[in-house]
This record gives sequence, structure tokens and C-alpha cells, in this order.
Amino acid sequence: MRGHGADANTFQGFPARPLLLTWLCSATFLRRVEGAGGITQDEQLLISDGSWHRDQRKSITLETSCYYTTMEGMPYGCQYNRAYYPSYQNDYQRRAEKTALMEFYNSCGGDFWRTRDNWNGELDPCWDYWYGVTCNEHGYVIKLELSDNRVRGPLPSALGALTSLIKLDLSSTEPEYHMHPNDEVNRVEGSMPSLAMCFQLEEIEVSGNLILKLPDDLYLNADTLRSLSASRNQLRNMPNYLRRFQVLHTLELDNNMIEDEFPADFGQLPNIRYVHLQYNRLKGRLTQDIVPMTKIQVFDISHNPELAGVIPEQVIVDWAEMSYLSILNTSISGYISSLCLDVPFCWKFMYDTHKDLTWATVSDVPDIVGMTVDLAQTNFFDETFANR
Repeated sequence: MRGHGADANTFQGFPARPLLLTWLCSATFLRRVEGAGGITQDEQLLISDGSWHRDQRKSITLETSCYYTTMEGMPYGCQYNRAYYPSYQNDYQRRAEKTALMEFYNSCGGDFWRTRDNWNGELDPCWDYWYGVTCNEHGYVIKLELSDNRVRGPLPSALGALTSLIKLDLSSTEPEYHMHPNDEVNRVEGSMPSLAMCFQLEEIEVSGNLILKLPDDLYLNADTLRSLSASRNQLRNMPNYLRRFQVLHTLELDNNMIEDEFPADFGQLPNIRYVHLQYNRLKGRLTQDIVPMTKIQVFDISHNPELAGVIPEQVIVDWAEMSYLSILNTSISGYISSLCLDVPFCWKFMYDTHKDLTWATVSDVPDIVGMTVDLAQTNFFDETFANR
């Protein structure tokens, strides 16, 4: 019912639906939302047709869904005793995921983890809140986050059974803090198993371990993978078929032992923004192929002494969102190199004024530049012809 004397465009003091929807849509359109690590697709929030928002349902947690779910075995309120009903327990995928988690626990020294709350084969990973495990509204694992938790040992192949996994974080932060050793660091070792069956995997964070090799078939996750962070490991190779990672946003493989030729595939990564490949043994040459990375913001390939080639001057214009690049201690040459080779971080303002401004249109040149040129010309003519 409408309140007495309410305006035709209001409902109990609030804007009527068309106006309210217009206001909400405008707020959504104007607001840029940046997620942790830059994972949120902010462009989709600016021009969204709703598909981005609908896609986020896969990330809704079990406890959040309890207020609305009507799935069999999970009625409103998610009564705890339902976790032990046959209709829930006998689900093949849930049993496979619980088995995979217990294999991971046993392989990686679970009894010695910093925190291992409720990691018990008699309990349910989702309903009993195993530490570091997050489940979705269907009771399947979507996140495994155990950073700095003394996770040590090889990863079992069974980890690939977590088919709904979105985020895998087994990273170590820093080996020490304020000269005090970090006793909780993870030390995952060996080769990572295939994650090809993890069809929704978006984020891999395994920095600060002893990993020798990424999965050979990691390219099978390329349709969804947005962030790959494996800094401070013992990797010797780049991922295979890099050009297939069309949604990749962040690539952090610095402080490894990668000896590959610099991949020409980089220019085929339309969404890449952060590239960290410093302190490796990369070889080969940079070419014009890197120019199409038009969303790049950080490009750090420093401390690869055998890496040569030229950074094309075209990036001055095409890399419009650039924050900084770093080519210190490389063999890269050319105009940009002459400005950036001797500094650890070459910020955009340090190289983006081309030596003769031939790249710029009139609208690109700030007024102050034109004023300075006019003033210089005026002074020149005044001084030249004043005494004639």
C-alpha cells in the first residue's frame, strides 16, 4: 500500500522501482571496483550486461547460501545434521574431494601444520569448517588457502579432483620479518600435479616454495586462469602455450631459474597487466611482438643479463596504462633503454616524452609545452633582431 499523500514516484518513502533501478544501475556503472590482487574485472562492472554478476554465484559460500538454498539435502538454514544424511554423504564428488584433501594433508605433513583445525577424516570439510577450506553452495571445495602454514612436501595428484576449485593459495610470504625468521613458511616441493579438471580455476598462488615445475598441461586451465604467481621457486621453464591464456591478468614468475627464450607469445595476451620475470636466466630478444599488450601496467624483466633486443618506441603511446617498466641488468638496447637501463624502476614519466614528439597529436601535447616553445621562439627572434 502507498502511504497517505505519497508522491506517485515513491513507495513508503523510497523511490519507486523504475527510479530505484535507474539509481542502482547508475551507481554500478560509475563505480570501479578493484579486488584483492586486481582479480575483479573492473571493466565488466563498467559495461556489464549482468553476466559478470551472475558468474559470481560460483563463489558464494556454503554458509551464505543457507539463507536461500532449496537444494536436496540442504534445506533452508542448512541444519548441521544434514551433513551426515546419506543423500549428502553418498555424493560421488564430495567423497572424492574429501579423499583428495586427506591425501594432501598426509603428503604435506598435516600433523605439523601451524593451524589444522578440524582436518579430520571423521568430519566434513564444508560443514565442519576445515581450516583453509571454503566450499560453495553445493558443498564442493572452491578455495584452498593455507599461506604460511608449514605445508611441506609434494602435492598429490589427487588435488586435481577438486573440480570446483577457484583459488589455490599455498604461498609463503617472506622468509623473515625484521630479521626474525618466518618459521611458518611453506615448502611445497617437486612438480605440481595436473589441475586440468579444475574447470573454474582462476588463481594460483604458490610463491615462496621449492617447486621445480608447473603442470605440463596448465594451458588447459587457460580459459579461466587470471592470476599465476609462482615467484621464489626453482622453476626452469615458462608455461607451455602462453598465447592461450587470454584472460591472464597477472604473471609473477620472478626469482626462479627460468632459462627459456623470451616468448613471442606475450603480444597475444590481451588482458595481461602485471608481468614479473626479474631475476631469472631468460634469453633471446624482445621484438615488436610485445606492443599489443595494451593493458600492461607493470613490465619487470630486470636482472636477466642475456636478454637482449629493443623495446619498441611505439609502446610510449600504446601502453597507455603503464606504471613502470624495469630492464636493469639486461642487454636491451634502443631509445627507451637509454633512459631506463640504469634505474631499477623506470616510471612512465621518465620515458614517455618522445625525443622529437613525432608520435604526438596536438591534443596529446600539454598547453605548457606549446607555451614554452612559443616563448623560446619569441626570445630567439627578439635577441637576434633587436639590434638590427
